[in-house]
Amino acid sequence: MKKLETLISLITFAGLSSYVCAQEVTNNPVHASEVADRISFKKLLKPVIVTADPLSGDQADISRPVSVLQRKQMQTRDLRNIGEAVSQELGVSSSDFGPAVGRPIIRGLGGPRVRVLEDGIGTMDVSTLSPDHAVATEALFADQVEIFRGSSALLYGSGASGGVVNIVNHRILEQVPDEVGGDLYGHYNSVADDFTGAFRLNAGAGRFAWHLDGMKRHTGDYSIPRYAEVNPESGAKKGVLENSDVRTTNFSSGLSYVGERGFLGVAVSRFVNNYGIPGHDHGDHGDHDHESEGEGGKGVRIRQKQTRFDIKGALNHPLPGLQKIKTRWGYNNHTHKESEGDEVGTLLMNREWEGRVEMLHQPLAGWKGVLGFQYQNRDLATLGEEAFVPSSRMDSLGVFLLERQDVGRWHFEMSGRFEHQRAKRKDDSFETSHNAFSISGGVIRKFGDGYSVGGDISRTERAPALEELFSNGAHLATGTFERGDTSLTREKSSNFDLFLRQKGDKLDWTLNLFAKLVDNFIFQQELDLTGDGLPDRVNIEGRPDEDGYLLLKYRQKNANFLGAEFETIAHLLNDHRGKLDLRLWTDYVRGRLSAGGYLPRVTPLRFGGALDYVYGPWQGRVDVMRVHKQTDIAPLETDTAGYTMLNVQLDYRFDWGRMNYNLFVRGANLLNEEARRHTSFLKDRVPLPGRSGLVGVRINF
Repeated sequence: MKKLETLISLITFAGLSSYVCAQEVTNNPVHASEVADRISFKKLLKPVIVTADPLSGDQADISRPVSVLQRKQMQTRDLRNIGEAVSQELGVSSSDFGPAVGRPIIRGLGGPRVRVLEDGIGTMDVSTLSPDHAVATEALFADQVEIFRGSSALLYGSGASGGVVNIVNHRILEQVPDEVGGDLYGHYNSVADDFTGAFRLNAGAGRFAWHLDGMKRHTGDYSIPRYAEVNPESGAKKGVLENSDVRTTNFSSGLSYVGERGFLGVAVSRFVNNYGIPGHDHGDHGDHDHESEGEGGKGVRIRQKQTRFDIKGALNHPLPGLQKIKTRWGYNNHTHKESEGDEVGTLLMNREWEGRVEMLHQPLAGWKGVLGFQYQNRDLATLGEEAFVPSSRMDSLGVFLLERQDVGRWHFEMSGRFEHQRAKRKDDSFETSHNAFSISGGVIRKFGDGYSVGGDISRTERAPALEELFSNGAHLATGTFERGDTSLTREKSSNFDLFLRQKGDKLDWTLNLFAKLVDNFIFQQELDLTGDGLPDRVNIEGRPDEDGYLLLKYRQKNANFLGAEFETIAHLLNDHRGKLDLRLWTDYVRGRLSAGGYLPRVTPLRFGGALDYVYGPWQGRVDVMRVHKQTDIAPLETDTAGYTMLNVQLDYRFDWGRMNYNLFVRGANLLNEEARRHTSFLKDRVPLPGRSGLVGVRINF
C-alpha cells in the first residue's frame, strides 16, 4: 500500500510539473522540416506506423499499449543488448546476466512469455530456455523497435502472453533505393575497453534491391564501483567484474525483387557470440576443478553460432476480395555451447522454422481486417553432462483474425486466435499437446483537443514451453538444478488495459492502468525440502549437497499482476533559441499469488526524467532513473537495494559533401552507483557496470 501511495504521489507530481512547465512554452509554430530533424520525444507530424501490426496501423489507433522507438531515439540508448536498449520504456525492464545477456521484461513478465521478433518473426534462438542465454539479434541495426505491452498472444502466439518486442532492421528491402545509401558506426566505451564497429549499405538497380550489414564488438571485463559480491570474501577483487568480456560478429545480406504489385526477397545472416558468465564460481559445485581457457580467465563461457535464412514478400490485389497477401518465413540453425575450460557442460542445437501468412481483405460493412496463419517447428538437440533440457521437438500451428472499424470518433477492434501445440521428448517419445484459445476486444474514443480514452479486454491462453515441461538437470552457467513438470496445463489469463492520453502542441501525456489475472501461472521457485529455511542445493545427480546447485522447480498456481504507468512530455521550447523537451515518467507492477505471497524477480517501482535540447547542429540529453528498493519478495528471495542512474549525451552533426557526420560523447552511471537488478538471478554476485565514458561517430550517406 505504501508503494501504491508513492506511485500516486509521483503521478500527481509529474502531471503538475509538466502542466506548469507547459504554460511557459512559446506559441511559435513548429515546421515539418524541424520536427523531422529533431532528436526529442516530441510527437511527429506523420503517423507512427507499427509494422508488427498485421494491418500496419497507426500507433495512436491500436487499442493495446504500444511504444515505438525510432532510429534517432535508439541512438541515445545503451545498445549492448536488446533488453538494455528498451529498459527505460514504460513498463519495460531487462533481465541481466552480464553485458551480453538482457531479455526484455514487460510488466513483470519475461522469459517465454515475451517474444522478441526480428521483422515480424521470432529470433529462433534458445534465449527463452535460460536467463544466461543471449538473444541472437542486434539492436544496433534497428531502424525501429516496437513494444507491445500486455498480451499479444492473439497475433504472435501463446508465447507472447506478456508482450512483444519487434526489431525492425529492413534486411529485406520492400522498395528499390533511388541511390546507394547507408551508414557507418563506431564507438569506444571506457567501462570495458569496448570497441564496436558496424556498417549498413542499401542499393538497387532496375527492379532489384540489395542490403548488406556487418558488426563487430570486442570488450574486456567491465568495471564496477566496488565488489562483485554483496558480501565479498576475503581477498576478493575490487573494481572489475571478472569473466564479463564479449566478442561478437554479425553479418547479413539481402536481395529483393520489386514488381508493380509487390515484392519478394531473401536474406541470410551469420551471428557468432562468445561471452563469459560472470559471478560463477566453479568451486561452488565441486565438479569442476579446472580453469577456463577463455579470454575472461576462470569461469563459464558461452559460444553461440547461428546461420539464419529469411524470406519476405507481399502481393497487392491477388484475388477478388483481398487487398494484399503478406508472408514472412525464417529458418535458423543455432548452436549454443556452455563450457568451463576444456569440458563442455551443455551443447544445445536448435533447428527451427517459423512462418506467417497474412491475408488483408477488402472492407466489409466498414470493417477492415486480416486473416492469418502462423507455423512454428522447433527441433532441439542437447548433449553433455549438464544438458538440463532433454532433446525435444515442438510443433505449433495457429490461425488468427483481426478486425477494426472507425465510426466517427470511435475506434473498435476485435481479434481471436486458435493455436495447437505439440511437444515431444525424444529419449522416451513422451508427448504432450495443448490447444490454446484467445479472444480480445478493444475500443478507443477521441474527444476534445487531442484527448483519447480507450481500453482492451482479452482472455488468452498459453501453452507450457519446452523448458517448463521437460527440464531435469544441472545447469552449469546459472548454478541451478532445474526440474520441469510434464503435467503442467495451459495458463489462462484475463487481461484488462485502460488508458487516458492527450497529444498537444505543448504537452503530451499518457496514463495506463492494467490488470492480468492468471489461472495456473507457471513459475520457477526455489525449494526448501529440508525445512531449514534456506534454499536447497543438490549435486549434479540431484542429491543433497550444501555446496551444490540451487534447486529450482516449475510450479503452477493462480497469480495476479496489477500496475500503472504514467508518462508526460512537456515541449518547453521551440523557436530560435532551440528545442527543449522534458519527459517525466513512472511505472509500477505488483505480482502476487492469489493464495498469498509475492512472485520472485518482479520489477520494482521506477521513475525518471529526461531533458532533450537541440540547438542548430548541437543535441544534448540528460536523463535520470530511480529504481526503488524491492522488499516485496517471494519466499527464500532476498531484498534488493534501490539505485539511481544518471546519464548524459552530447552530439554534434555536420555535413561534408553528401555525407552527414554525427560525433557523440556519452557518460553513463555518472554517480558510479552500485546497481543490482532485482530481476536477475545473479543480482547478489553481478552488479551493473560502473561509471563510463563513450565516444563515437556515425556517418550517414
